[in-house]
Amino acid sequence: MSDIALTELRAGVRAIVSAVAGVASRVDKLAAMGILPGVELLVHQKTPVVVIECGETVLAVEHELARDIRVAPCESPAS
Repeated sequence: MSDIALTELRAGVRAIVSAVAGVASRVDKLAAMGILPGVELLVHQKTPVVVIECGETVLAVEHELARDIRVAPCESPAS
């Protein structure tokens, strides 16, 4: 499966971050939150903000920021 924007995933789906796009300050902000290529994420909800689990951390990410996160959905469903 090809890479898609994080905002395109539905709740309950796991994905691996493949790239983080955008201006340097935005990339730095995401990196500071632990969102880096190779990291696995789990989408908990999509509205009103995208809520993701990244390791032991749960983060609320604005849609504008989430669009800059490119991911590859995992084959197996979240448990």
